[in-house]
Amino acid sequence: MPSLPEAVELKYGDECPDAQVTEVACVALTLKRSGRQRLPSVLILAGCDIDNAGDEEEVERKCEGVRELDLSKNKLKDWIEVFKILRHLPALSFLNLSFNQFESSVITAESIDLSQLTRLVLNGTTLPWKDLHALLEQIPRLEELHVCMNGYNSVQKGEKPYNSVNRIHFSCNPVNDWKQLEALGSMFPGMEALILAECPIDSLDPEGDYAKNFPTLKYLSLNNTKIKNWDSVDVVNRFPKLSELRLQQCPLYEEYNDKERRQLTIGRIWRIQRLNGGALISSEEREDAERAFIRFYQDHDVKPTRYHELIAKHGELDPLVEISLRPEKEVTVTIRHGENSIQRTINVYQKVLDLKKSLEPLVELPASKMRLFYVDMGVDTGIAYAPEEIKINSKQLYTINVHSGDAFIVDEKK
Repeated sequence: MPSLPEAVELKYGDECPDAQVTEVACVALTLKRSGRQRLPSVLILAGCDIDNAGDEEEVERKCEGVRELDLSKNKLKDWIEVFKILRHLPALSFLNLSFNQFESSVITAESIDLSQLTRLVLNGTTLPWKDLHALLEQIPRLEELHVCMNGYNSVQKGEKPYNSVNRIHFSCNPVNDWKQLEALGSMFPGMEALILAECPIDSLDPEGDYAKNFPTLKYLSLNNTKIKNWDSVDVVNRFPKLSELRLQQCPLYEEYNDKERRQLTIGRIWRIQRLNGGALISSEEREDAERAFIRFYQDHDVKPTRYHELIAKHGELDPLVEISLRPEKEVTVTIRHGENSIQRTINVYQKVLDLKKSLEPLVELPASKMRLFYVDMGVDTGIAYAPEEIKINSKQLYTINVHSGDAFIVDEKK
């Protein structure tokens, strides 16, 4: 298996392994400065089977100026090898070690300067909490931490908080007790974003001290969790600074359509400014949601507390009257032909030609010999109109606004 310098050489070396690569492309990857190979500041070595640092002088020579390093999905097992690499990357701001399966413990490495490292990704490493704490203590300016898919079903606090960290990605861990997640808040008191997608949390603790444990949290993702009751949504209001919530694909929403999900959620949570991404919630949308919330629960025997709060704000509302704009399916009209006049119930979704064919036995004329006139008797408007010939056989009757009480006159073509 290759060392880090060997993997760099294979991917960014002077020799282009593929004969199809143009000379220009080769030059772009092998610019020289002071006799050294110049690599991109973002070095991606994911899935290269790297299992060791290799010669440290080579690491220093080849990785000068690297600011972001992706070593995910490699074969690293010993933290000593990682520290050998980091010792020669003083400008490193981003490090991804996801899906390396470490077998050794993290040891204190006093000779390493990680003061520039602000983003660390450790997804799928199953790193024990004691090793995570040992690592975090060496990264004084860390801002963003990814520890997804690590099998954590509990949270173990360290000896001191990590004040610089403001964004935690904790998705796909099997933790299901909200009290455990409150420990994250005390570990990272400056946390502004917490992503808990696909954690099997089924409720938020109604007795939790959210002002104490999450004083600065602005963004919370509960997508694909097991949230199953509206009480947990009500608890979201207790995060003092929360402005954005993501809450989708939860059992709670199974019996509602998309519009109801959004309106009922906005109606309950007055603090958030953005729900499930997209634009900010406008004052108009919020008012519409609150009024829809009132109407939704008007006929419920048990009403949530929020219902009474919104009644105090908007007052009692009349139920919305459902008005169908679709025409009546059947109407009763008068058919006149010569001296004869009869009433008949017809379907307004049939075509003019179909009506003519149905009248053939009555008027003793084939449809092809008929002229059909429509008489609007003004049943709705009070104003009657002169007969108007309908010349398009493919037209459906509802398009001419036929009403019960109107008439049709059948005449013979000359």
